[in-house]
Amino acid sequence: MRNKSRRHKQLEILSYRYNLSEEDLTELKRLASGYAGEVEFDHILEEEFRDVAFIHLKDFCFKIGRNGSLTKAESSVDQEIQIDNIIIAGDRMLTFEVKNYNFDLIYVEGQWTYENGRKFGDPMLQVGRQKVALQEFLDKVGFSINLFNTIVFINRNQTIFRLPDKPEILVRSNMLKKLRKVLHSNRYNHSDVVGRLETERLVESQYQADVGVLFEDLKTGVFCRDCGGRLLKRSNYNYDCVQCAKVWPVLMVVKNLVEEMKVLNRTWKISPSKLHKYSGGAISESCILKYKKAGKIDI
Repeated sequence: MRNKSRRHKQLEILSYRYNLSEEDLTELKRLASGYAGEVEFDHILEEEFRDVAFIHLKDFCFKIGRNGSLTKAESSVDQEIQIDNIIIAGDRMLTFEVKNYNFDLIYVEGQWTYENGRKFGDPMLQVGRQKVALQEFLDKVGFSINLFNTIVFINRNQTIFRLPDKPEILVRSNMLKKLRKVLHSNRYNHSDVVGRLETERLVESQYQADVGVLFEDLKTGVFCRDCGGRLLKRSNYNYDCVQCAKVWPVLMVVKNLVEEMKVLNRTWKISPSKLHKYSGGAISESCILKYKKAGKIDI
């Protein structure tokens, strides 16, 4: 399953509970676009390659230590590497970095520019860092497996002018053709390398911190987890979303309130009274306490 980053979730919550700055709104738009591209790539793999026995690791985040080795040790000089997709197929390891850009680019002899000629940062540099980090890890632990690194421009409305036919660059028009060349079933068991990679996976990026917003400055009320629309009480059992018309049982509304507070700031003390206040009085303390005593919410 593909998960949104904590920062992405925080900005989504703040988009309806706080007045976000233009900078934060731009970041939210970028994160939402990137996530949509990754989900689309997952869907293509699931639909087009459902009968192919390959291994797919998603959102793999790990640290590179001060000496360049893969490590989970805490250090101010450690760098994090995040890879959208690691796939082991045909007994080879491949990475796929997905980009969902909604603008056109020009590629000339390794140089990337916008259509107006302004320079665009080389997206292959990120792919190169990923390759170096993974290769050093494989060498360090003694795994002999061929590694290939790829970037995927997933947006079907994007054009990259003058792009030569490079195996490490996929665009929407040739993506399926190129994927079919490399995504084959494995002949051997690769649980050892997968297990070792999973031991190095960071549960959460060090950059996914608590938000710098006071609890008192948040807009109270109950909102739809899917679209952010305000919820209106339909009955003692359900709430309706004013935007997407989804029906939310009261228990799910309470669970969403708890999850929101944990995502925003893990130092906040969650109690029935605080959740009641956070809901704008929509959910009573007695209702929340009932769910807590029944073990249906974790506070």
